Amino acid sequence: MRMVKHFLNLLLTLCLGLGSVSFAWANDITVMSGTLSVRTSSPQGLYLDVNVEFDLPRSVQDALNRGIPLYFVTEFSIQQQRWYWVNKPLIEASLMTRLSYSPLTRQYRLSRGGLSQSFDSLSETLAILKSLHGWRISEDTHIENPEDCVAEVRVRLDTNQLPLPMQVTIGENDWDLTSDWYVVDFDRSITHPLEDGKQ
Repeated sequence: MRMVKHFLNLLLTLCLGLGSVSFAWANDITVMSGTLSVRTSSPQGLYLDVNVEFDLPRSVQDALNRGIPLYFVTEFSIQQQRWYWVNKPLIEASLMTRLSYSPLTRQYRLSRGGLSQSFDSLSETLAILKSLHGWRISEDTHIENPEDCVAEVRVRLDTNQLPLPMQVTIGENDWDLTSDWYVVDFDRSITHPLEDGKQ
């Protein structure tokens, strides 16, 4: 009887392990939309809006709920495409978002670009994390020959920000949360600046 129980426990553990691996692979970050636009009102510049979708694997949620902060990086670049040579980088920028949980107050906290917000639930917090609006990429409002340029964005979980002991022991699959590079749309304020009333 004891051997049967032991076998069933091993079988259950194996099934749960396999389930967590498939769950992790199914929860990569997906960029749903991205738009770059020009604002001439102060502070003027190029602004990016990005929406992503993902779920946190169970092991990542467990670490967060134990008080270990998570760091998500949004990376952006504009390159001028050149048929005769490699693409020329024009603008590169990155933005760090810190997601944390306080077991004492039982609140989640999101910090991004010097601003912080507190939430009572993880679902509320993730809704804000997944929606980035009005990120100022550059003070310059002009992109020369935008038809020859490509803008891309990606979002990833930065595991290098985790405590060093965790970096050694975390499961690779569960923590490999990153999106592909996504081609960002140029708003009419960039592609047709002379026709836009803001110019």
